[in-house]
Amino acid sequence: MTHITIRMAMEEDAASIANIMKTVAKNLEDPEIYVTDDEEFICRHIKDQGFTELAECDGGMVGFLIVHIPGNGPENLGRDAGLPDRELPFTAHMESAAVLPAYRGHGIQRMLMMEAEKELRRRGFHYAVGTVSPKNPYSMENCLKLGYLTAAVRNKYGSLLRNIVVKRL
Repeated sequence: MTHITIRMAMEEDAASIANIMKTVAKNLEDPEIYVTDDEEFICRHIKDQGFTELAECDGGMVGFLIVHIPGNGPENLGRDAGLPDRELPFTAHMESAAVLPAYRGHGIQRMLMMEAEKELRRRGFHYAVGTVSPKNPYSMENCLKLGYLTAAVRNKYGSLLRNIVVKRL
């Protein structure tokens, strides 16, 4: 494997991101582990509802992390994490991450999260929160290694059980 580079996604990357989502989802033993999104959702999180970090290697995209900026909206996971209301506008979601199966085990998800955290700090955010399936020990381990703490366990995405993780940036 050659060098991994991280960059911000552009709108023309949306279809490739969606393809990685689909590839990762179809290769999971348990479909409850990962919830996919459509291209419209991806585009919104490249343009105006957040940003998306991409990992590239060997001449192609191998992973991504979508960051959602919820503002004070009702879906802000800061509430689930027990953050005070005054911190909700300064809270961002580590919304969706995936790495192609052939590139797992090289710390790519952690690299993406670290770059996103740098960008969030630059933008003045105080907290990063996310959801992790209890059936996904690899993502949970990545979060713990980066200093995220489990703040709660809730049903999300319909009725899927999720750990709510939070980190002070």
